Parts: sequence; structure tokens; C-alpha cells
Amino acid sequence: MSENEGVLFVPYKDTLGLLNVEDAMRLCEQVYAMHARGSVVLSNPPSFKLDVADGFNNHWHVKSVFLKDIPTTGVRIYNYFDDGVRNTVGGLGCTRYIVLSDPHSGEPVAIVDEHWSYAIRSTAAATVACKWVGPKNPKILGLVGVGTMGTNTLRCLSTMYKFDEIRCTSRQPQTRAAFAHKWSQALGIPVIPKDSAEEVVRGADIAVGGTT
Repeated sequence: MSENEGVLFVPYKDTLGLLNVEDAMRLCEQVYAMHARGSVVLSNPPSFKLDVADGFNNHWHVKSVFLKDIPTTGVRIYNYFDDGVRNTVGGLGCTRYIVLSDPHSGEPVAIVDEHWSYAIRSTAAATVACKWVGPKNPKILGLVGVGTMGTNTLRCLSTMYKFDEIRCTSRQPQTRAAFAHKWSQALGIPVIPKDSAEEVVRGADIAVGGTT
């Protein structure tokens, strides 16, 4: 960082063009390999939390990691509202940033909005396992939940498989109907809304749960 330039700030809209679904899948697999090599150093404790429920329903989480192979070090911070009825943890209405620094000097590298990378890597980290232990040629996908995580699960799995049919359900009939309409047009295959999770998963080759 110089006095004239300051710290690089990467806003949400820019992150959408910097990380695509295929990259997220590839990077998650690389980080799993780093874990296997023992080159990932987690903070101690792994997570710091500040929860203020009474009157505020406010929650701070702070996590940090050092990746020796790159090398880089970063701190992930996020704040969300949760009163048991409304939870903003996965939406744009919460605070999410990653602060990166140079591990050789401690100098700041960037402050990056984390909304998109959180949403896509959370599902990529789970679905990449299908590459190794999942079915080889699944034709029917069942989605229980069609919110941020459910949608990104579909994005990730669609890079690995060519489905003939997708079934989906959610708490609200209108959300699953809208999801089915949008993705049937986008993918060019039937996306069928169902009234229950049982209807979705019965006979499906892959069944996954996300947010509604």
C-alpha cells in the first residue's frame, strides 16, 4: 500500500465478474488438497463470536486463516440479524468482508466484499465431493429449498452433470413456482415444483437441501 493509492477495495458488483462457478469449484478442490498437505493454518480459536440478542438480535463472527501455498493471510468478518423469524446471514443485507494482507510484511493487500464468494463457495465446497463419490451419470436432481444455497447448488451441479429433469420444493408455493419457471427456461429442461420434500427426493439420482 502506498499513501497515494490506499488499500484495494473490491465491491460486491466487481466480485461477480472475478469469480465464476467453475473457478469456485476448482478453488475449493485446491483448498481441500491444501488441507490434506497440512498447509492451511487456522486461527485459535477458529471463530470469534459476539452475540447480542436482547433488543438487537445482532451477531458478529470473525474467522482467520493462513494459506502457506499461496501464501496469503486473511480475516473474514460478517455481521447479521437473527431474531428467530428473520435471518439475514445469506443475503445482501448483512455485513461481509474479507481483509487480506501480505504474510511476509503484514502490509494490507485488499478488502473484498464476501457476499458472492460466500454464497458460491459454500455450495461448491459441498458439491465438489460428487466428483469423487457421487453418481456417474445422474439424470434427476431434487432440490429441497430454492434460496441462495439451493440456487447455487444447482449452478455448481450443472457444471458437472447434464440433467434431464429437476424437481424442487420450498416453504412457499410462489417461490418454487418462480424458481421452476426461471431455471426451466435457463437450462432448457423441465424444472418441476413439488409440494413436499418427499415428492422431490423419491426416485431422484441426487437430492440436496438448501435455503428456501
